[in-house]
Amino acid sequence: MASCCASLYELPIVEQLLGGSFHPGGVALTRRLASAALISPDSKVLDVACGSGSSARVIAAEFGASVIGCDFSAFSLERAKSTAPAEASSSSPTFVRAAAERLPFESGSFDVAICECSVCLFESRDLVLEQIRRVLRPGGRIGISDFFLSRPAPENLTGLLSRVLCVGGAVSLADYRQSLTEAGFEFIRIREANQALLDMSRRVRHKMRSLTATGLAELPDAWGDPMSVLLDLEQFISSGGAGYMLAVGRRP
Repeated sequence: MASCCASLYELPIVEQLLGGSFHPGGVALTRRLASAALISPDSKVLDVACGSGSSARVIAAEFGASVIGCDFSAFSLERAKSTAPAEASSSSPTFVRAAAERLPFESGSFDVAICECSVCLFESRDLVLEQIRRVLRPGGRIGISDFFLSRPAPENLTGLLSRVLCVGGAVSLADYRQSLTEAGFEFIRIREANQALLDMSRRVRHKMRSLTATGLAELPDAWGDPMSVLLDLEQFISSGGAGYMLAVGRRP
């Protein structure tokens, strides 16, 4: 599953559609998540499924934290390293290849762990959350942002393109809260950021129309009719069927 998801996000068309930040809200929502997780210059932070490292760089530069980003995709990590400053500094993040289900860090190594728009992609959400809890020190905090469902997604939103857009593996807010609780987190707070998701959906649809009209996009056959999927997704979000959330919790 990790290999499958990683390869999807390595497709050039995905970056063309989603831009440098592969999650709704971009840098602004990363800042909100970092603030909610109480990241400070004294924090040692793990960015799980960091992708090309945009969030890790923002947290290191703007919050002054020591940041390690990890991702299963060697391709994404090469991009993360290639976009790092030419001269490393104390505020520069470092990047490590690792599967979220097997984090190669000692227990109690981090003050904060974040995971943006990725929990819904993991085959074993509970195992990932348990691993994150393990590497946090007592009193450490988790911050996740992710797509959620308020009702079951219609069949036309369960294909490969929907997987890229995170709807394919999303669950309800109650399920996220239960998973965090069962993983051993407390003081869980969940806030909705639905407009960020709707904005991203519209932006992706406009880019898709532009790219296909000019012949610049090479779409995977398995995506089917992407414009239809994107329109259906917007309607589903607008009707309250899905949304985007920020969740934070504390390890006892």
